[in-house]
Amino acid sequence: MVKQTKKAATWSLVIMGAGFAASLPFHGSIAGKIFVGAFEAGLVGGLADWFAVTALFRHPLGLKIPHTALLPKNRDKMTDGLVSAVENNLLNKESISAKISGIPISEMILEMAEKELQSEGTKGAIDIIAKRIVATLPLERIAPLVANEMKRQIGEMDVSSLLSKAEQQITSKGYDKIALDYGLDQAEAWLTKPEALYTLGEIGMKALNSVQVNGLMQFAMNALMGYLNEERLGGILQRFLYEQVQDLKYEGHPNRHQVLAGIRGQLIRLAHSDKVVAGLSDWKDSLLENWDAEMTVLHKLQELRDRALVYMEDGKYVSEHVLPIIESLISEVKANDELIQRINEKIVNSVTHLVEHNHSKIGTLVRENVDRMDNETLIEMIEDKVGQDLQWIRINGAVTGFLIGVVLTVLQILLV
Repeated sequence: MVKQTKKAATWSLVIMGAGFAASLPFHGSIAGKIFVGAFEAGLVGGLADWFAVTALFRHPLGLKIPHTALLPKNRDKMTDGLVSAVENNLLNKESISAKISGIPISEMILEMAEKELQSEGTKGAIDIIAKRIVATLPLERIAPLVANEMKRQIGEMDVSSLLSKAEQQITSKGYDKIALDYGLDQAEAWLTKPEALYTLGEIGMKALNSVQVNGLMQFAMNALMGYLNEERLGGILQRFLYEQVQDLKYEGHPNRHQVLAGIRGQLIRLAHSDKVVAGLSDWKDSLLENWDAEMTVLHKLQELRDRALVYMEDGKYVSEHVLPIIESLISEVKANDELIQRINEKIVNSVTHLVEHNHSKIGTLVRENVDRMDNETLIEMIEDKVGQDLQWIRINGAVTGFLIGVVLTVLQILLV
């Protein structure tokens, strides 16, 4: 387009020159005088504007006429003016900060994140990053930290307090009743077995034979021993114990309340026994001293990592677990107006600080880009952008000169 306009401007000058030459033989007539004056003024106007436009960029006809080739001669001034305009007018610090402060940056980032979360590219990136993080966790460094903290926590544990809490939990949760019922169920199951009768009979007979009495008591004991045998005595003991078990299993039986009270009393005594507390403390310290906690924790962490990688293999965890967590966090942030405002203020302050410390680099960048171009390249770039309008100046100069020439010639004819 610029080349076409340049050709048109050149043709306008050629036409004026040709018209002036063609009209000279007819300058004796009125019409000839008008055409001679018009084409002469058009030629002068076209040449003057050609000279002016050309003088902006280079020496006309290569002649080093003063005050021509203005752009190459004043390149440094032009660059300084351009840098000053960019730094102080177009991209000054105040305008940048004001513009940024009016942009809801955090809201834009959150909305963009919400839209991008469901894309396959984002899901794939999250999957790759998550697997990479899990696979490269420095477990050898983490294990000692975890192990030392575990040993410290266990070492500082108060055994007495732990026993008191255990006693309270056993009582409040009814574990004493559960333990008693379990023991009674086991006793009932054993008592109903056939071999229980003979075992009880054998134990009972041994107990009776060990009794030492004299006189009438010895006579009565001998008579009883003559009547009893292991089977009879075992049956008596079996029925008696079975009835006792049934009584203890009944919630309202006083014997059950007494047994439970005895169990709870023993628990309380154990919880406050200095001997028990000291023994458990020694056992705990000995266990910690001989426990290779670091290796145990390392093996457990490696096991957990392997399980996690197997679980993460198909990538479904991203949509099922990771994305809902991220979406929930984004929703919470968006709903917190105070937090949004603080984030925006932080962003504005950070950008303003960055601009303040690097604002001069904007001008430096402009200067470097301009200095990187030689004169011919710079002239071509400017001509490419504004050359079309400059060539129209030449055309307008020729046409305007032609019209002015017509007017002046007509006035001259009329006044002479």
